[in-house]
Parts: sequence; C-alpha cells; structure tokens
Amino acid sequence: MDDEARLVKAMGDLEEEEVLALVGEMLSAGIEPLRIIEMCRQGFDVVGRRYEQREYFLSGLIISDEIFKSVMELLEASECFRPSESEPLGKVVLGAPLGDVHDIGKNIVATLLHYSGFEVVDLGVSVKPSQFLAAARSSGAGVVGISALITMAYEPLRETVAAFEREGLRGKVKIMLGGGAVSQRVCEFAGADAWSRDASDAVRFARKFTGGEE
Repeated sequence: MDDEARLVKAMGDLEEEEVLALVGEMLSAGIEPLRIIEMCRQGFDVVGRRYEQREYFLSGLIISDEIFKSVMELLEASECFRPSESEPLGKVVLGAPLGDVHDIGKNIVATLLHYSGFEVVDLGVSVKPSQFLAAARSSGAGVVGISALITMAYEPLRETVAAFEREGLRGKVKIMLGGGAVSQRVCEFAGADAWSRDASDAVRFARKFTGGEE
C-alpha cells in the first residue's frame, strides 16, 4: 500500500497520529499540498459512508474534523500556502444544508478559497435556506457553495435553491454543490448551477462564476 492509500485509510479509520505522520512524510517528499488535501477528502468520504451506515456516529464526524484541522495547521506551518494579498476575487457564502452537521469538506473548500484570494462567509452547519439567502444578500456574494455529506440533505438542497428563485436572486447568485453525497444527478435534482468533485473543482467554479480564470 503506497502512502496515498495509507493516508486515505488512516483518515477513514480516524487515526490522527498516523495521518499527521504521513502528511509530514509526504510534505518532505515534495508531494503537492492539494494532492494531500485530496487524499484527506477521500478519507472523509469513507467517514461519511460509515456514518450513513451507522458504523460511525456524530462523534466520528467531529473527530475527523479535528484531524483535518490538525492537517491544515501542519500544512500552514510548512508555509506551502500563502494568503493572497491582492483585492478579493469575490465573495463566496459557504455552509452545510439543514440537517447536515458535517463541515469537513466545507472547511477544505473554505481554506482553498481563502488562499486563492476569495472572501469567504462561512455559515457553518445545518444552515436553513433563509440563512443562505440572508447571507448572500447582506454580503453581496455572487456564489453560494453548499457541502452535503449525507443523503438526507437532498431535500434541503432543493429547498435552498428554490428560496433563491422565490426571492428573485437566482439570476444574480450561482449555487454550487459539493461533498460525498453530491453527484450530477443531485445537482440537477436541486437545480444548482454546478457540482464539484473536490475542493480544487470548487475553486475553479468560483473563479468562473466571478469572472476570474477557469
């Protein structure tokens, strides 16, 4: 088993010491930080599936989130990421939909958006459609990103998009979805503009939607 596969497994098994050791080794070996984060994301997908299958409980999601925070602290300490010092490319509202209490994927996207030059309004987890709407209005954000890890979030995703349509903001705000429970079919079901397979995808869509580089 190579280091990448070991990292995915360690993250899925919630083995923090093993995760951090592997991340340190990969950084020393010159592995791209985004690749490391992608491996962590795949490990989070394992956590999400185990949660839905009731092999893990809420505590498992919380532990995985804490592990990721430690990973990001390690990456930041290595100075492989540096925040952009130029004017923000745009504003992005992020959150997990009503009923979804995970914030792992969302935190990854928030971090990469920040280091890519975006201003991020992070609403946290179990966000109501009205809260997404209010945040987009007050901040003037042109993009709303919603991260879903569980299938129970499908209806709240659709309700959130519908709320923007009812208020006449759908033409002004692009809505992108992401997370282990999201696919093209879910994107079409919810009526969103795009869905991302990983955090890098999300940054690319945010750039596209705000008129930046694709």
